[in-house]
Amino acid sequence: MSENTPFDRPARPWDIFNKNLEKVGEAVAEERMAICRECPEYISLTHQCKKCGCIMNAKTKLPNAECPLGKWGQVRVSFREEK
Repeated sequence: MSENTPFDRPARPWDIFNKNLEKVGEAVAEERMAICRECPEYISLTHQCKKCGCIMNAKTKLPNAECPLGKWGQVRVSFREEK
């Protein structure tokens, strides 16, 4: 039975520390942040989303993360499992 990958479940805060999961490119992260900054649910003081409570500076770098309002979604990157 194969293990689930990070793309088979919602993103978790500790995924940012997963060395097996590549982060999205800087352009994708910045595009996501630009969308967040324009959103009324974004708290600029803390860089948090009112809807999900996430720190968006980190969440926008996770390939398996999605906006809770559907404004941006997952980006497939390589994932390697440690043996």
